[in-house]
Amino acid sequence: MLNAVKPIQRKYDYCGACTFYLGAVITTLLCQALAGVVSAALVGKYPDISNNGDFNTAFMIFVQAANLAFIALFSKLNGYKFDCAFVKSDRGAKSLPFAVVVPVLAAGLLLVGMYLPTVWFGYFTRYALHVPPDFGQLRLTTPSSIAMVVIASVFLAPLCEETIYRGVLFCGLKKERKTLNAVLLSALAFMLMHMSPVQVVFQFAIGVTSAFIMHKSKRLLPPVILHATANALALVMELTPLSGMLANCMAWLTNNVAAALFITIGLAAACGGALFVLIKYGFDIADLFDRNKRDNKPAPSSAASENDGDADDNRDEMSAPDRMRDQISAAARKKDGTFRFWTGIVICALLLLINLAVTVL
Repeated sequence: MLNAVKPIQRKYDYCGACTFYLGAVITTLLCQALAGVVSAALVGKYPDISNNGDFNTAFMIFVQAANLAFIALFSKLNGYKFDCAFVKSDRGAKSLPFAVVVPVLAAGLLLVGMYLPTVWFGYFTRYALHVPPDFGQLRLTTPSSIAMVVIASVFLAPLCEETIYRGVLFCGLKKERKTLNAVLLSALAFMLMHMSPVQVVFQFAIGVTSAFIMHKSKRLLPPVILHATANALALVMELTPLSGMLANCMAWLTNNVAAALFITIGLAAACGGALFVLIKYGFDIADLFDRNKRDNKPAPSSAASENDGDADDNRDEMSAPDRMRDQISAAARKKDGTFRFWTGIVICALLLLINLAVTVL
């Protein structure tokens, strides 16, 4: 009986990651088009369906489920595997608690430090661009809508979005660009994907922080925890009496411009500095307690050294035309990947502008 031959898997390269990102953008676009068709078909029976909390939260779950299906299908059909582990890491087992504690603390610092800049930018969009105050806000008036938004924003969205934007896109961008450029570009893509002009500051900050945590921790679990914690805290602030307290504070700050400026800059600077120290040194502290990583690093085997030598010999034995073809192929894939990445960025930016124009006009 013949054994089934398993397909050869490869890690996401730069072009593969950018193609994956464009596919995720198209998947989200198709989901939005389907939601528009369903909304148009039901508007006669439910005139206020576009503002219905149950419909909108159910649509959020549908989009995340569709993206999860896309992640699995794209990776399976193209023979790709993720370039990072979800829980395991070469940092050692003792760094795992830090993979939970650091992102939770980072989410708190991020929410405190970016709350006021996000609110002020929201005021700017409302008064300068005439964006309605409830633009992009869900009307959570029923227990079912609250339950569905918790499922979508605290569980599904962090897993799905972090896999796309940190697990694949960020890791792929790092292979052809500097780490800082990969962080900023993946954060830009993450920000535009949400298509919310009111929250661009906060979404970009989450994207940058998640990418740096991913880079330091070498695993996908910490950015997922960061994203889930930030969304959960935002829901608590919106659905509890804390929202009324914050509204009163904002009313006082609005009437005291000097104090508002001082508090905004002070909080952002303090939380930003603490966040920088936490991410830069938080995971390194775990390494001090991990003797297996520090003291017992295995020496490279002779077999591995021989294999490396054979690979070098094979590269040396390649003819000049073969090496040139490889270089041309790599350059072409890099060019294709860059085109697909910026195509996704342009699509999301245009959709954001169209959504804003329709709302304002």
